[in-house]
Amino acid sequence: MSATYIFRLDDITPSMDWDRFWALMQLFRRHGIKPLLGIVPDNRDPNLNRRNSHPRFWETMRDLVESDSIDIAQHGYQHILVHRPKAALLGPAVGIRKEVSEFAGDTYTDQAFRISEGQKILRRQGLTARIWMAPNHSYDQNTLKALRDNGFTAVSDGVALFPFSSKGLRFVPQTSWRPRWMPMGVHTICLHTNTITPTHIKQLRVFLRRPFRFVRFTEVVAEWQPSITQAAANEAYAAAYRSLWAFRRLSQDWRTRQKPVVTQTHPETILRAEPALPQL
Repeated sequence: MSATYIFRLDDITPSMDWDRFWALMQLFRRHGIKPLLGIVPDNRDPNLNRRNSHPRFWETMRDLVESDSIDIAQHGYQHILVHRPKAALLGPAVGIRKEVSEFAGDTYTDQAFRISEGQKILRRQGLTARIWMAPNHSYDQNTLKALRDNGFTAVSDGVALFPFSSKGLRFVPQTSWRPRWMPMGVHTICLHTNTITPTHIKQLRVFLRRPFRFVRFTEVVAEWQPSITQAAANEAYAAAYRSLWAFRRLSQDWRTRQKPVVTQTHPETILRAEPALPQL
């Protein structure tokens, strides 16, 4: 069994770093990869302003969609992040800090309104998104209900090994922020066009030359099996997480030319040395 990889680009706005964006898009085109672009409908986050606003932004997005070069997701509404500790579903439970959010912690009515307003902006620009990408990977139960009520069908997020169903939505896991080998599962690699460095692009170029299976987000959703529940996906992820950690320890020993004494190492010793296991 081999892993499947999806690429997504976050923080797509008229004022993003266009040079880095096109560098990534050209690299993806060369390898026949169609990434998922998270478009911020009405960006008000000054941290995402890296260039002057491009006057042909929306036309460019429409061209990419019409040429079947990308999938698109609605990346929040205005990307205004507020300090809301412990409000998000993804947080300390999976070993990550999600103390700022655009949505988590707000009422259902408020969240549904902003999600709908974001949809209207995309539609006025000739774009339709049924995929959701939460700013800072932060959302709560009200967010999921609002997404479902506004016609969204899939979410690019979640800590699991395989896509799963929850609250009437299909989740495609997003567990990596850089290209890396995984033994199995479906893995979304999240890249940020504003901050990716030449070194990271070089690493990505090497990764794309490997004989891995690269697919688009909508392809995975179409192939999604409803029999895979969130619990089963989490269980498989936990097993793979432990296996990968043990593999990395042995690989590190090999690189430093220290012969690993596998037969003299009790499994419990390896498990005690692991970081905390992510669990939902």
